[in-house]
Amino acid sequence: MGPQRWLPLLGQLLLLLQPPGSRAEGPIRVFVVPHSHMDVGWVYTVQESMRAYAANVYTSVVAELTRRPQRRFIAVEQEFFRLWWDGLASEEQKRQVHQLLDKGRLEFVLGGQVMHDEAVTHLDDQILQLTEGHGFLYETFGIRPQFSWHVDPFGASATTPTLFALAGFNAHLISRIDYDLKDAMQEAQGLQFVWRGSKSLSAQQQIFTHIMDQFSYCTPSHLSFSSRSGFYWNGVAVFPEPPPDGVYPNMSEPVTPANIDLYAKELVANVKQRAAWFRTPYVLWPWGCDKQFFNASVQFSNMDPLLDHINSLSQELGVSVQYATLSDYFRTLHALNVSWPVYNHHDFLPYSSDPFATWTGFYTSRSVLKGMARRASALLYAGESMFTRYLWPVPHGTLDPVWALQQLQQLRWAVSEVQHHDAITGTESPKVRDMYVEHLATGMLGVRKLMSSIALDRLQLTVVARAADTGKPAPTGRGSPRPAGYSASVYNPLAWTVTTIITLTVHYPRVSVTDEMGRPVPAQIQNSTKDLSAYDLLILSIIPGLSYRHYRVMPTSEAQEATTMASTLRFKRKLRRHTSPQRRRLVSVVNDCYAVLFDQDTNLMHSIWERQSNRTVHMTQEFLEYHVNGDVKRGPISDNYMFTANKTAVPAWKAVGMEIVRGKLTTEIRQYFYRSATARAHTFAIHSRLAHVPPGPDRELLCHRIEQQYRVGPLELNREAILRTSSDINNQKLLYSDNNGYQMQRRPYQAFVNNIIARNYFPMVQSAFIEDSKSRLVLLSDRAHGISSQGNGQVEVMLHRRLWNNLAWNLNYNLTLNDTSIVYPVLWLLLGPHSVTTALRPRIALALQHRPVVLVRELANRGLPGPLEQEAVTLPPNLHLQILSIPGWNYSTVHARHMRNLQKGHQREAQADLHRVLLRLHHLYEVGEDPALSQPVTVDLKAILRGLGPVVVVKERSLTGTWDAHSLQRWSWRTKTGHQRGPFTSPSRLKKGSTVTVHPKEIRTFFIDFQQQ
Repeated sequence: MGPQRWLPLLGQLLLLLQPPGSRAEGPIRVFVVPHSHMDVGWVYTVQESMRAYAANVYTSVVAELTRRPQRRFIAVEQEFFRLWWDGLASEEQKRQVHQLLDKGRLEFVLGGQVMHDEAVTHLDDQILQLTEGHGFLYETFGIRPQFSWHVDPFGASATTPTLFALAGFNAHLISRIDYDLKDAMQEAQGLQFVWRGSKSLSAQQQIFTHIMDQFSYCTPSHLSFSSRSGFYWNGVAVFPEPPPDGVYPNMSEPVTPANIDLYAKELVANVKQRAAWFRTPYVLWPWGCDKQFFNASVQFSNMDPLLDHINSLSQELGVSVQYATLSDYFRTLHALNVSWPVYNHHDFLPYSSDPFATWTGFYTSRSVLKGMARRASALLYAGESMFTRYLWPVPHGTLDPVWALQQLQQLRWAVSEVQHHDAITGTESPKVRDMYVEHLATGMLGVRKLMSSIALDRLQLTVVARAADTGKPAPTGRGSPRPAGYSASVYNPLAWTVTTIITLTVHYPRVSVTDEMGRPVPAQIQNSTKDLSAYDLLILSIIPGLSYRHYRVMPTSEAQEATTMASTLRFKRKLRRHTSPQRRRLVSVVNDCYAVLFDQDTNLMHSIWERQSNRTVHMTQEFLEYHVNGDVKRGPISDNYMFTANKTAVPAWKAVGMEIVRGKLTTEIRQYFYRSATARAHTFAIHSRLAHVPPGPDRELLCHRIEQQYRVGPLELNREAILRTSSDINNQKLLYSDNNGYQMQRRPYQAFVNNIIARNYFPMVQSAFIEDSKSRLVLLSDRAHGISSQGNGQVEVMLHRRLWNNLAWNLNYNLTLNDTSIVYPVLWLLLGPHSVTTALRPRIALALQHRPVVLVRELANRGLPGPLEQEAVTLPPNLHLQILSIPGWNYSTVHARHMRNLQKGHQREAQADLHRVLLRLHHLYEVGEDPALSQPVTVDLKAILRGLGPVVVVKERSLTGTWDAHSLQRWSWRTKTGHQRGPFTSPSRLKKGSTVTVHPKEIRTFFIDFQQQ
C-alpha cells in the first residue's frame, strides 16, 4: 500500500509530534509484561484448549506468582478463567488469587468474556460480552479493569475507544493496523496518542491509546545464538493432552551462566530498537504469545535470573528491567504529564499485513454463522425485556424466575463467546464453528422456551410451544389431524410503536385473522416460497413499545374481506445480454413512497422513482463472482481472512426469471438467477418487497424501505459472490459504512498499486450508503458483509465465499473455508434526499435488527382469552432502549459495602438479585446530523417506566455497570489541543434523579429499583 493512503490520517499525528529523536535522555526503563494470548476457539474448541493448556496457565501462574513477589502477570479473556475458577480451582488457589489481585501482582485487563473482533461485531454485542466479564470480576473480586489489551483483532474500529472510555478504562492498547501506516508511525514516534473515537462525544470520551510496534504482542522469537525460539522456555502447547514427560516442542534453551550474556544482549538490543519508536524512555515489552505460560515455573525460573543479570549491568547497558502489569506501565507514563497528539474519529480499517495480504475477506466469511449470531443477539434482547416485564410490577403466573434467569444467562454466554475475533469473523476451523453453533442453538432454545412460557402464563392457554422467531406452527405429531386454528402472540422489543408485517406459515388457502378483541385484521395470503404445500400468511401488525399483540388464525370455507389472496404474474426466463432494446417494456411496483420499475426484456431492476424528491434513479442489480487463486505457487491467495482479487468480478448468471406477487398488503418481486440458460435450479435469487401501507407517524419506517432477501449458493470452489447495485448516483466511488452499528465512516476510493480491489473493501456491520448532491442510497443489513464502491454509482456487497487453498498453515489447521452452504442474507434499501434518509436510517436499521418475535400455538379451543395488558414503554424517536434486563448480579451498588461483603466471604453465597433492573439508553444521532433529531433529549425515567411499577431509585452507572457514574473519574491525559491533566467526569453525568438528558451519541447506563409490591 502506498503511503498516500494514510497521509490524511497520519497528518493528524505528525503535525502535533515532536521531531523523531526527541525522546528524553536517560536509561531506558523496560516493563516486561507476562501474558498468554488464549483464543476462545479459533483452531481448537474451548474444552480442547482447557484440557491441553488453558487450565494449566492459571494453575501454574497463580503458583509461581505466589512464590516470588516481584513476578507479575496479566489475564485477559474471562471465559477460560471462569471455567477454571468455577470448575477446577481449589479453595486455596482461590484464596491466592484474591491475595495476588489485592497486591497488584495479578491484573485483569480488558476483562470481557473474550477479546472481541472490531470489524464485524455489533455495538450491542460488544457491550454484552464486556458486561458479562466485568460483572463477574466485580461480583467475585470487587475489581474493575482499567486498561484494554486488544492486541489481535484484525484492524481497529473507532467505536472501541469510546466504549472502553464509557466502561471506565484509563488507557487502550491495540496492535493490528495497516503495515505501512505502522511503519510511518514508528518512524515519527506516533504510536501513542489520545483517541477521540466519537465525532459527537469528542473529548468527553477520549482515551489514551498505545499501538504496539511491529513486534506486536509476541516476544521476538529469533535468537542469533540458537536454532530454537527465544524466551519461550515452556515451548509450544500440545493437543489434545499435555505430554506426560513435560517436554514440549521448541522449548527455548535454558538460561545458564554460559549463555546469559547472549540472552541479555538479544533482549537489550530489541528493547533499544523499540525505544527509538517511542517518545518516552519507557518501553512496554510483552513477554508471551499464543498459548503460553502453561508451565509458568519454567518460564519464570529462566527469566528471573536474566532480568537480575541485566539490572546488575544497568548502568553499562543503559537499560533497567522489571516485571510489570499494564497498570504499572501506564501509571508511569501518565505521571510524566507530557502533552500527547490527538487522533480524531477515524478508524484503522481495513488492515493489511503486507502488500498482498489484505484482511477484508473475513468481513463475509461464514455468513451463516454471522447471521445466526445476530439472530441470537436479537432473541436475547427481546427475551431480556420480556422477562423484565413479566416480573414487574409483580410476577404473574407460575414461571420459576431462577430457571428463567438461567436460560438468559446461557444465551448471554453464547452470544458473548461468538464475538471473539476468531469466531464471528468466520476464521475458525469447522469443528470450532460447530461449537459456536451448538452453544448458540442451545441458548436460543432455552430463551425460546422461556418466552413461550411467559406467553403461556399471559394467555393461560394449553398450547404446544413453538419456536420464538420462525413464525411456523409446531408439528402436531405423525398422523394427527391439522389443528382447528392458531394463536399468534407478537412481541415488539423496541421502545417505539412499530407498524410491520409479520409472516406465518399456514396449510390452508382461506383464513380469518382477528385480534384479541375479535376484530378482523388486514392480512394477505400467498403461495409459500419455502414449502410448496403451504401458504404464507402476512398480517399487518401495529404494536406499542415492549408490548404484545395477539391474533387468532382460523381456517374458513369462504374468502374473508380483511384477508385477501395475492395474485402471481410470471415472466419468461430471459438471457443475459450486453445491450438492451431502445424502447423498454417496464413493469412498475408502486407504494406511497416508491415506484420500482423492472425491465421485462431483461427481468432486471431498471429504476426507482422516489416520491419525496420526485426523482428517478436508474438502478440495476445483479450477481457477480470474483474468481480467486488457491494455489500459493501461482501467487497471492484468498482465505478465511484475506481477500485477493486478481481480476474484476464477472457475471455469475446466464439467465434470469421473474415473478411478481401482488397483494393488498405487499407486492413481492422474485428474481431467479441461473448459471446457464438450461439450468433447472437457480443459484441466486432476489426477493424484493414493498409494503402498501398509507403513510403515518408510525408507518413511515415500513413505507420507506424496500426489503430484499437473497439466496446465494452453493458456490463453486474459489468463488466470492457479490451483489452489485449500479446506479446513476454520482458518488465518485465514495462510500460510507458503519463502525459496529454506532457511527459512520467516510470511505474514499484509493488508487493502490497492489491489490486495489480488496484494499477498497470495508466492513458493513449494519449500514452503508452512497450519495450525490440529490440522492442517497442506503443499505441496511441483518449481518456483517464486506462492501465496496468499485465504480461511479456502484455499491457491491460480498454475500458469500467458498475457498480452498494449499497454504500449509491453512491445511494443517483446516482453515480453508470450503463453505458449501446456501445463505439467505437480508438487505433493506432506502432511497431519498439526505434529510429523509438521515432521519430514517438509524430507526429502520433497528427495525431490521429487532423485528417482532412471533410465538405461534395451536388453539385448544375457539376462544382467545383477553390478554393481561401492560402499559407500553415509549421513548422519543431519537432514543433507543439499548437494554432492559435483570442481570442477576447480587453485589451492593455501594463499593465500600461490597468490598466489606467480599472480605466476609458473603458474596459467592448470595442468590441472584431479581430486583435490580439494568437500563441503557442510546442517542441515535450525531451532533448536527438532523435539525430536530440531533438535539439533546430529556426524559423522565419514572414516567417512561411507570408500566413496570413505581420507580424508587435511579442510579447511573458506567457502561458495564460496575462503577457509580458520579464517582468514576478516569485519568485525563494532557493533549496538544490544550486539555489539562486531571480527573475527568462527563458533565452529563453530574445530575441526579429520574430526569435524564441524553446528548447526541451518548450511551447512558442505569440501575433501576422499583417499589416492591
